[in-house]
Amino acid sequence: MTQFTIASAEGLPIHGNINAPEGARALVVIVHGFKGFKDWGFFPWLGDRLARDRSAVCRFNMSRSGIGERPDSFDRLDLFADDTYSTQIDDLRRVVQYCHARLDLPTFLVGHSRGGGVALLAAPGMDNLCGIVTWSAIARADRWDEPTKATWRREGSMDIINARTREVMRMSTRILDDYDAHHEQFDIPAAVSRLRQPMLILHGGRDESVPIEESLELADAGRDVTRVVIRNASHSYNAIHPLVHEPGELRMAAAITARFISAYR
Repeated sequence: MTQFTIASAEGLPIHGNINAPEGARALVVIVHGFKGFKDWGFFPWLGDRLARDRSAVCRFNMSRSGIGERPDSFDRLDLFADDTYSTQIDDLRRVVQYCHARLDLPTFLVGHSRGGGVALLAAPGMDNLCGIVTWSAIARADRWDEPTKATWRREGSMDIINARTREVMRMSTRILDDYDAHHEQFDIPAAVSRLRQPMLILHGGRDESVPIEESLELADAGRDVTRVVIRNASHSYNAIHPLVHEPGELRMAAAITARFISAYR
């Protein structure tokens, strides 16, 4: 396992790691979602699972994920507060470029939740990209109704509670400003329509965070799309942090993902 740190466009650190088994035949970059991080729950497990299928796997923390030097603690909530889609898209592209400079392999993106949406927005035009896999991905970058946004702007920030840690995680209006300035670029179904690579869309039938209908929006926008609903799966495929056991729904999602990568690498 190789650890790395590269700089974001703002000069902030992007921490990651690459597991490149001997004879690797593909590169997989895993993209975490909102309030996620590279060492959350099933991400290390998924990386190991894909590495056993001869994929080099990169996991990384977005520069404004809120995770600093401690791998599983939100010790940089000041950074989290000003996170934006533009930042995340640029972070992902920089990580892929870093990986390509070291591994000349067919590349796949695997994004969870918001990370799935970010992967789809970043994918058009990406070099050496052979496929995209989304787990419980969002189809809309604008996640908030108008009354919520009006209150958010009036107060200058919005607080959310991390259900796992009970931390108050404050968000400034920077993400709203970013969306307003770039809403056409952040049209996720439109980005999907421009993709030439095959897509695998996974969604849980019991997803409590992202409505299953959003997976249909993505599938309808694509050209070469396989959509699979895992009936009893939650948003996290019934996994928790830390991963104390391997739910069958998680194993199924990983097996389908590995089969897709093997078919298109």
